[in-house]
Amino acid sequence: MKARTVALACGSGAAMFLVVLLLLATLAGAASLADGVPTSQATQDIPPSYLSLYQAAAETCSGLPWSVLAAIGKVETNHGRLVAPGVTSGTNSAGAAGPMQMDVGVGPAGDAFWRVAVDGNADGRADPYDPADAIPTAAAYLCTALRDHGGDLAQAILAYNHAQWYVQKVLQIAQSYATAQSYATGEAAPLAAERPVAFAYAQLGTPYQWGGDGENGTFDCSGLTMMAWAAAGVTLPHNSAAQYASAGAHIPDPSQLLPGDLVYFAHDTSDPATVHHVGIYIGNGQMIEAPHTGALVRIANAFRADYIGATRPSK
Repeated sequence: MKARTVALACGSGAAMFLVVLLLLATLAGAASLADGVPTSQATQDIPPSYLSLYQAAAETCSGLPWSVLAAIGKVETNHGRLVAPGVTSGTNSAGAAGPMQMDVGVGPAGDAFWRVAVDGNADGRADPYDPADAIPTAAAYLCTALRDHGGDLAQAILAYNHAQWYVQKVLQIAQSYATAQSYATGEAAPLAAERPVAFAYAQLGTPYQWGGDGENGTFDCSGLTMMAWAAAGVTLPHNSAAQYASAGAHIPDPSQLLPGDLVYFAHDTSDPATVHHVGIYIGNGQMIEAPHTGALVRIANAFRADYIGATRPSK
């Protein structure tokens, strides 16, 4: 089912029909659930027992990178090392407890832990202070939030803690914890793509403006991808259809996409002339995009029903 409304085509300078999709389609269903391998920063910062718990818990939820789960553990309690009320006993002032600081029903924040509690170590009880239970329970909560928000990872993190600064901090830490690696094939992304991906992450939360290329603190879709690849010394046109036509080799198989690839969307997926939007792929079926007027640069599903293809820019 499709609905249509009139909007400016991103990066095209013309008024066009923008497809508003009510039905999402996943084109990479066979992709691995694991994201990038841990960086040296991750292995030095995360206790080994926690790292294995983050990775195992994330594998239970399609669309949840272990690095995001680990970044939440970092922000909340420094992976259980924080010395503060509510980490190993009791609660904080909001009623949150344990290494993942989930609400246990004794304060104003609610009872999120018990609503999705997981007995991760199968000892017969779910304990919010035991990382073996707390981490898979946090994953279960985030997985529910992912489903509730159509797979939007940033919105799922926002449901965990209702602050935009929190979302940005978690995503930035997550990026430092995992290498740029294909979620579908396990193949490492080209070194040239690391700077574009890092650039795109750094723009999360930046306002959308048609024609924006970062100079006035705004981006449109093709302005974001153009400047992201400019960070790697690659020149792209400021137009989504022109990028589709000229920005490197086309990648026909979505399962072969790597972080840094550009993903495109068209009003008619059989006609490249109708390309109206572009984002930068970050793996696990996700992209960073500057979506539309009134919105901010965000993480979103890369494989929508108007997906037409992808390219891999290169020097």
